[in-house]
Amino acid sequence: MISPGGRTARAVAALVAAAGGYLLFEAQWVRLVHRDVPVPDLSPEWDGLRIAHLSDTHTAFVMSLNLRAARRAFRLAMAQRPDLIALSGDLAGGPRRLAALCAALRMLRAPLGVYAVPGNHDRGHSKVPFARAVDLDALSGCGVRFLVNEVAEVERGPARLQVLGLDDWKHGCADSAKVLAAANRDPAPLRLLLSHYGQAAFDLPPEAVQLTLSGDTHGGQICVPWPGGPIMLSQPRAQFKDGLYWRGGHAIHVTRGVGTSLLPFRLWCRPEVVILRLVAA
Repeated sequence: MISPGGRTARAVAALVAAAGGYLLFEAQWVRLVHRDVPVPDLSPEWDGLRIAHLSDTHTAFVMSLNLRAARRAFRLAMAQRPDLIALSGDLAGGPRRLAALCAALRMLRAPLGVYAVPGNHDRGHSKVPFARAVDLDALSGCGVRFLVNEVAEVERGPARLQVLGLDDWKHGCADSAKVLAAANRDPAPLRLLLSHYGQAAFDLPPEAVQLTLSGDTHGGQICVPWPGGPIMLSQPRAQFKDGLYWRGGHAIHVTRGVGTSLLPFRLWCRPEVVILRLVAA
């Protein structure tokens, strides 16, 4: 016969197991989000441009769970047939499972290209003890163009678009002046800034780019509802946490990303693939 205390202990254990199971489940439950981004003076060629924005796959972390979520997210992104794919850093975080990440990245194809920048974990700049720098040249052979303080140019008919890519901004690796100078040699009317950190947008004049694509925050990863705003496990003091922000006519988009770090859990903060559609303002 089980005592009342034993029944209580079993009930608590079952509740804890169920809660842990849900947290693991939500971390794999990738959502699809569509957002329109109004852009002033957008040329007809770029009106309706669809960008798949992903970030923070962290495939070197938490066993193979993040890799599994990344594969799911990449398949979901490709099913949307985007014109361009932007990856805002922290794709790996270390050499573990790099070959598997490379194979997953080869899923990604877009008419205007697949572009990425390093995140702090990719550079080994992290409080996570097992984070290690990644060989970006190895990942560049996986169908992704890494922009490390570089500019890429894309054409659609007579219209031109520039993608400006910054290295790890938080740890002093970004060279905004170099990137802007390169872009200004033959400026395009539409520019996208790709940076792991949304705050990097403030290193450029507000009119220099129309849209910044960033990640890093995981949207909080674990978000506990609270009257003054959610309590967030990841980056609780981040200026840009999740979604679309504005700096005049300059949009800053922060994605929750795909993977997790420190803990393999998410709560009220599902991982996501975001399809951004540029529309004339």
